[in-house]
Amino acid sequence: MPWAVVCPTLASAACPLGSYDAFDNYGNKICKNFNGGGTNSIQGSTDNCPIGTHPWVDTYGNKICQSNDNKQQYYDTSKGCPIGMLPAFDMYGKPVCKKF
Repeated sequence: MPWAVVCPTLASAACPLGSYDAFDNYGNKICKNFNGGGTNSIQGSTDNCPIGTHPWVDTYGNKICQSNDNKQQYYDTSKGCPIGMLPAFDMYGKPVCKKF
C-alpha cells in the first residue's frame, strides 16, 4: 500500500481538494477521492478511533486506527508524517504522506 489514509482532527470542516463528503458503512463522516473513490480521510483521531476501527500500533511504533477487517490503517498526520513515511503531494497537489 503506497499511500497512507490520514485521520485529520475533528475540527476539519471540509474535505481536502480532490475529494468529497461521504459516509462509510458505520456512519462515520469520511472524505472519498474523486479519482477511484478511495477513502481520503476519516472523522476521529487515533486516541478515539471511529466505529469500525480499533487502536493499534504499526511496525514503526506509530499509534494508528486499524479497520476491523485489517485492510486499512488510519494515521494522524496533524503533526506531520509519522515515522516510516515521507511528505509528498497527490495528483491534486494536496499534501499526503507516502510510505517508504
